Amino acid sequence: MKLARLSGVMVVLLILGSGFLAGCGNKNPSETPEVTERIPDISSASEVADTSLEGDEGNTTQTSTAPKEDPGADRRQAPDFTLADLRGNQHSLSDFYGKVVLLDFWATWCGPCRREIPYLIKLYETYKPQGFVVLGVGLDKKANLSRFANQNGMSYIVLVDEKGIAGKLYGIRSIPRTLIIDKKGRIAFDHTGFPSGMEVEMEAEILTLLAEEY
Repeated sequence: MKLARLSGVMVVLLILGSGFLAGCGNKNPSETPEVTERIPDISSASEVADTSLEGDEGNTTQTSTAPKEDPGADRRQAPDFTLADLRGNQHSLSDFYGKVVLLDFWATWCGPCRREIPYLIKLYETYKPQGFVVLGVGLDKKANLSRFANQNGMSYIVLVDEKGIAGKLYGIRSIPRTLIIDKKGRIAFDHTGFPSGMEVEMEAEILTLLAEEY
């Protein structure tokens, strides 16, 4: 009798235990609160990665091939002329296209001209390796110009304009008249007279034109 009761209790316990365990394992997954983000599958991740790479291609730095802006587009073309130097050789202003040219109208009887010339010599010797040219247009007799040039070591080209051909072309009324012409043959700077400090200003202008690229 006691054995039968004990067996019955054990059967009841086994039935209850089975139901408890079954309840934990069969809990509806849909009832579990979501606490994580959904991880995309491999194909989705690949699509995202490919899209990002394609977008980055548009950010690749490219060198511009557009021409540089011409800083002297509004400059006036310098009138061309042809004159002989002290040795009789002919020179045209257009011969020096592609170089920076300082065109100086002067005469031996002009005090400011004589003061300016040593600075012009120095500028010429300093910057001629970079493509700088000085043309001294002498509004004077050839003999006077030749003697002065020899005495003062004028190493740049001195042109003889006894008849004022180039002088009239440029409307010269006062000297020294100094024009600085860019690499395209255009007048970039125009000075009349030679006040104190003018040599510094001219040097800065020459450097600006030498550095220009078109």
